[in-house]
Parts: sequence; structure tokens; C-alpha cells
Amino acid sequence: MRVLVVRYSALGDVVLATSILDPLLAAHPGAHVEWVTSPAYAPLLAGLPQLAAVHALPKGTGATLALRRALAGKFDVAVDLQNKVRSGLVARAAAPRRLTFQRRSIGQAVGALFGDDPPLVRAHQTQLYTEVLAPLGVTAAGATHVSLSERGRAEAEAALGAVRGPVVAVAPGAAWATKRWAPERFAATADALAAHGASIVLAGGPGDREAFAAFRAAAKAPVAADLSDLSVEGLAAAIARVDLLVSCDSGPVHLASALGTPVVAVFGPTSPVRWGPSGPAARVVRSGPPCSPCTNHGDPACPNQNGHRCMGDLQPPVVISAARELLDAPRRRGAR
Repeated sequence: MRVLVVRYSALGDVVLATSILDPLLAAHPGAHVEWVTSPAYAPLLAGLPQLAAVHALPKGTGATLALRRALAGKFDVAVDLQNKVRSGLVARAAAPRRLTFQRRSIGQAVGALFGDDPPLVRAHQTQLYTEVLAPLGVTAAGATHVSLSERGRAEAEAALGAVRGPVVAVAPGAAWATKRWAPERFAATADALAAHGASIVLAGGPGDREAFAAFRAAAKAPVAADLSDLSVEGLAAAIARVDLLVSCDSGPVHLASALGTPVVAVFGPTSPVRWGPSGPAARVVRSGPPCSPCTNHGDPACPNQNGHRCMGDLQPPVVISAARELLDAPRRRGAR
């Protein structure tokens, strides 16, 4: 059986979607599996032994149509975990059978157009992806996977080679404002960990530099490295090297889980049941007011007009305690 998987964004979703690979191959030994993803994320998948090929899909109609032509009729099943116009164009041409991820029913989709989009809390995102493969006999999610490229390892070495441990990566950024914990609270957490001997590095991408600047303005601890200039594959390799990641609900959390790096994830408006990190070295911290979770992916502003309590009520000592617990525990690391 030849299978094409399509999931090209965003970073966390692509990593979480790899949870279908092991159970798919267990149900269909010898299946030939290929993947379509964004160019930035392709190196995270290209080295995975479960995949025979990875296809990069740049933005733009021309690139989509070109890939559609290149893959047309080459597969038995297309698993469309993106369920967008571009992914549908590729998936429909690639195979006569298409399995599609649908988070909402038709009624829920109509409601979402009018602002009624209650958070989905019945299962983790990995299980939701796995449910798409039920017609293929797949029922349970597997582990997530990330491949570390040589280029990524070289970037990480250049950024972290001189940093002495234990190394704590702090990721204060997030795409949605409501998912961000206050930079001064991240700074207080970092200061407390630095006082016990940790080296602090900032993890994220170019879009997080404003959050990085606010963190620096509030922190007393020196920043040993700033990873915002690294490629995505370099960021992944750097997260694989650190001793702990402290982050909002964002892509780096899922990189850490896939790589076996201990992680403390700060949750507010989104559901840790759906998006939380996995593994024995993962901790979720949240204040948990009755209105949380209130959104599936985040919002520009608190929709409940209560002062953003889900993040505002969460104080640094709770995060510091979880971080120190993981730093003091024997290191559990996944494959590098």
C-alpha cells in the first residue's frame, strides 16, 4: 500500500501528526509512506525511517499545482491532516481514496463562522489525527518523531557549544497573545533557576523577538544564547541539547516531547488535554479558572473580559517548582 500524508503547518501540528506513522506501519507492514510539508519543516521529517520520501510544498498556487501534477495517481490512499484548499488539491490528485482530518462537524463549522467555537477537550491531538486512519485499522496513536539533520546539529553546536549546563531554554513567545505568559514572570522563573546554577538560553523564532526583548528587560540572569536566528532544524537540534525547556503552549513544546527533552509547558486559554506535552519528563502548569480552556488555538485578546485570569493568576513559584523537579530528576532522553 502506498500512502501520502499531507500536513504542512504549523510546527507543532506537523510534529504531532507524526504520531500516526508507527501505528500505520504496524497495521500495514511494508507500506510505502511519503509526506508533504512546508519547506521549513521538511528537514525534521526527511531522516525518519518510517518515510520513503518527503515533499516540500512552498506557498503559492503555482507550487501547489506543480506538486499536484508530480504526485498525481501515485498513491493508494491520501491522508489529508491539513484539510485546506491546498492540501485537498494535492491529496485528491494523489490517490483515489482520501482520508481527511475534520475537527468540526458541519454544524460546528457553521457555528465557528459566527464565533461559537468551543474548545475540543475529548482527546489529545495525536489521537484525533489517529482517528482519521480508523478505516485503515489504526486505533491508537504512537510516539511523535523528529529527525535531526547535520545542518541543524551544526547550527546548534555553534549556538550552544560554549554554554555550560544545566542549560534551560526559555520560550516566552507564542503566535496568539492569550497564550503568552508575562515576560517578567518568565524572567523571574529564569532568575530563580540561574541562581541554582542553570544557564539560560532563549528559544523561538524571528517572530518571538519582541517577547525576547521584554524578557531581557526584566531578567537579571544573563542570556547565554539567543536561538531566534536558527532555522527550524537548528532550533530542534538545540532543544535536543538543552536540559529543560520552559515554554508557553507553542511549537517548541512538541519538539521537546518528540526529542525526549524535559519540558514545563505553561497553559492558559487552550486545553492541555488536547495540546499538552507527553512523556514522564513533561509537566503542565496552569491556574485553571472556570473559564479555561476557552479556545482551540488561542485568541488576540481574552474573550471573557476577566483580565486574562488563566495567565494572570499563574505565579512563577509554581513554574519554578516544576522546573526544579525536572532538573533534579535523572535525565530521561530520547533518541538523538
